[in-house]
Amino acid sequence: NDEEDPAGIVRHWRDHVPTGSHFFVSHFRSGGNPETEEAERVLQRTFGRGRWRTDEEIASLLDGLEVLDPGIVPAPLWRPDTAPSPWSAGGAERELGVWEHLIAAGLARKA
Repeated sequence: NDEEDPAGIVRHWRDHVPTGSHFFVSHFRSGGNPETEEAERVLQRTFGRGRWRTDEEIASLLDGLEVLDPGIVPAPLWRPDTAPSPWSAGGAERELGVWEHLIAAGLARKA
């Protein structure tokens, strides 16, 4: 929720950790299409709170930090080349389902 000032929380820690520190974020992600909007409504009713953000809004929470590759992406796609992944079959990428698009992940570093 914005009332909890997530950007302010990240800023606080950014200002109090040493250079080279890493910040990992996972966040509910807005898909901007009818399928993900319906999934967002279902989850909002289930949890009763929370805020979905676009990739750009999630990245803005990491203001002042260097967002590392591959950036803010659907969680199943974050560094899929580091280990065998259920997201590919025989080296061929498969399409992510609606629910798999709803959580984004990213890593940033304090320079």
